[in-house]
Amino acid sequence: MSPTSYTPFPGVSAQDQDENEWWLRREISLIQNLLQEEGELSKSEIGERLGCKYWGPLRFRGALKEGVERGAFRRLGGNRYAAAGDATGAS
Repeated sequence: MSPTSYTPFPGVSAQDQDENEWWLRREISLIQNLLQEEGELSKSEIGERLGCKYWGPLRFRGALKEGVERGAFRRLGGNRYAAAGDATGAS
């Protein structure tokens, strides 16, 4: 076995990808709902209110990034986020 083909992690099946996508949509939805209810919040405030430290490694960061890319919410300056339709911080 060549060193470049070895990985200590199991391969990812289509079922794993589907499950990961389900969880990602759920996490984005939680962040989106919080921002719609509470308005503009910092990354740390979002993390504390949703208990994101229990989501797993890098899941919170990934959900924030993907949520912005999918248009679920917006990133403002200074690590702050707002709901997509929120006029707060709009230019």
